[in-house]
Amino acid sequence: MTRHRTTAITLAIVLLGAVACSDDTQDSIEEDVESAITEVVDVVDEASEDAVEVAARNFAAVQAGQEFESAGYPIDGELTCEADATSDLTAVEISCTGTTVDGGEAAMTGTSSEFPGVSFNELDGDFVGTVDGTEVFTTERLGG
Repeated sequence: MTRHRTTAITLAIVLLGAVACSDDTQDSIEEDVESAITEVVDVVDEASEDAVEVAARNFAAVQAGQEFESAGYPIDGELTCEADATSDLTAVEISCTGTTVDGGEAAMTGTSSEFPGVSFNELDGDFVGTVDGTEVFTTERLGG
């Protein structure tokens, strides 16, 4: 028996049992079920947001490093990136910082409305890289 079928049977038993209960008990059961559903949806939404942020952060760290290298400013080590997805998952703001091999302060900021992983090797958006506050690259695509 599949997990979904088992869950459906369990829910049906609870609902059938509720029919035999008083109105107050039925209302209480209905409120409990609605509350449980809301909590599950919130957890799934938060997990989705976290997954998008992790993917964007990791992807940007590698791809932005390559952008700096292509612009003539190789990064010493790896970039440290942060990502912040909107609650409706329509955009991800990404910012990365690091140090060039020559000791410059590197920063990349940008926003993407594409989910990381839609394409395995690129992320569309608007991205700007700076070294010591001077723009060294702009791109509409990280990777690719």
